[in-house]
Amino acid sequence: MKRWTTVLGRVGTVLIAISLALLLVSLIPQLQLSTAKGSMPIPPEQVQIAFNSQNLNPQQEVQVAVTVEGTLTVYLLEISIELQFANGTFDYGFNSTDLQEFLSEHPDRIIWEPEVENGDYKRSYTPTRVMNAAVVFYNPSSETAYVEYDIALESSLAPGDKVRTIVYFAAPIGLVLAIPWFLNVWKQRKQK
Repeated sequence: MKRWTTVLGRVGTVLIAISLALLLVSLIPQLQLSTAKGSMPIPPEQVQIAFNSQNLNPQQEVQVAVTVEGTLTVYLLEISIELQFANGTFDYGFNSTDLQEFLSEHPDRIIWEPEVENGDYKRSYTPTRVMNAAVVFYNPSSETAYVEYDIALESSLAPGDKVRTIVYFAAPIGLVLAIPWFLNVWKQRKQK
């Protein structure tokens, strides 16, 4: 029994040490790789691509902040190489019919699609694998919409939220495994 307590206690201390190291890594600030800022009117039933990222990976995060006057649907779409021209635009045109055709043929490529009406919208996305992504604005209304956008691509050493989730589970488990061993060591020192 004493051997198992020692083994589990050491495994627990290793889990605690790994958790602390991961927590420190997740606190390293992100590096801003690129930004796309601007404002534009989007006519009725028209589509605009505001950001097109090549080779987005799990250490990168896309942050989108949008202020809209009117009605606008903001899409983040996964775009594969076969769906692009060499210049980075879709094989599909910039009209609503082609966008709807793309969305119906590839519903699994829609990462998010909120409709924003006269307000602000902020969201970030960290992919789980290497991919290409595009931020697309679509005006479904019959009036011109005006949009101000700020899209940033940031890189980090490790995806902070995911690493912190691991820390939140591993540290308590390590503590539970290590406490009996620590108590046993403390009792042995007291007896000497």
